[in-house]
Amino acid sequence: MSETALAAVSCAELMTTQAPTIDHLKALDIARQTYGLEGTLKLLNGERDANFLVRTASEAFVLKFINPAEDPSVISFQTQALLHIERHGAHLPVPRMLAARSGEFEPRVVVQGQNLTLRTVTYLDGISQNLGTPSVALMHELGSTLAQVNLALKDFHHPAAQRDLLWDVGHAERVRPYMHCLDAEQLPLVSALLDHHEQQVKPQLARLRAQVIHNDLNPHNVMLDCETGSRVAAIIDFGDALHAPLINELGTALSYQVDADASDPLWLIKAFVAAYNARIPLQTEELAVLGDLITLRMAMAITIAQWRASLYPENRDYVLRNLSTTWRNLQCLTAMPAGMLTDSLINACTPEAL
Repeated sequence: MSETALAAVSCAELMTTQAPTIDHLKALDIARQTYGLEGTLKLLNGERDANFLVRTASEAFVLKFINPAEDPSVISFQTQALLHIERHGAHLPVPRMLAARSGEFEPRVVVQGQNLTLRTVTYLDGISQNLGTPSVALMHELGSTLAQVNLALKDFHHPAAQRDLLWDVGHAERVRPYMHCLDAEQLPLVSALLDHHEQQVKPQLARLRAQVIHNDLNPHNVMLDCETGSRVAAIIDFGDALHAPLINELGTALSYQVDADASDPLWLIKAFVAAYNARIPLQTEELAVLGDLITLRMAMAITIAQWRASLYPENRDYVLRNLSTTWRNLQCLTAMPAGMLTDSLINACTPEAL
């Protein structure tokens, strides 16, 4: 079996191992016994883990029962990344770790004979970005905030940061085994984008600066203030974090900010990248591949979503909630004249862009 195929199998294991099934009362008892949390409990949506919102009289937390297929070293990596941000970016709106009564940040519990690792973080209230009001000001704030998160993580190192992850846009070829889930209209475009990535983009990524990145700034991981829905309240879910080319962070984040229905489909992207560039100036070589990474991430999202929907038909609506929008946006970008997307990104990163 080839190295690419082996990596694909390794990545898929976590995506195909169902999240732990935890009884509501059992979860509440664990919150009380392990963390001393007394209050109400509500199940939250999650792709890989079992997550619960625990509300006490004065605070709220997210109690996570981590997928048993997750590598313990990766669990440590994610925990230490959050602790590193707390030390080096205390002002940033990201969740804070809660230690168990024992002092551990990764306590273990036995549920129905299964050993599970816990992680509990502060709950940052808000509404997801897709329910808010799109604006240039919001994109400026989000781009600047993401850049500050990346700056806080710049000097963070961990042995497990180099991980095989299906959602790693730098190794998009790992989704090839799941292309049979695409429909006849989607297959040619996704295949062409993957070919271009392997032949032209991936060799360039190896020469670009790299560090630990969040790697999943989609609208469901961006919380906005409840009152106006126009300010960033939190960036959540570091479950896909890894060490990768820094530009991959933007490729992923911007793939969710295309607006195919607007007169200028790139109006959100341009404001976002301009603000990010003001904090972390982007290099010429990075901007040269950014457009390719945006479309590639969208192609990956279409493929992975339909594959997972075939595995878990009972969760199909949740898994495919963004499919039609992503496909429409991808068609919009790939229909643009050659070079237009890249030129727009470069022009946005000029001093007068803000």
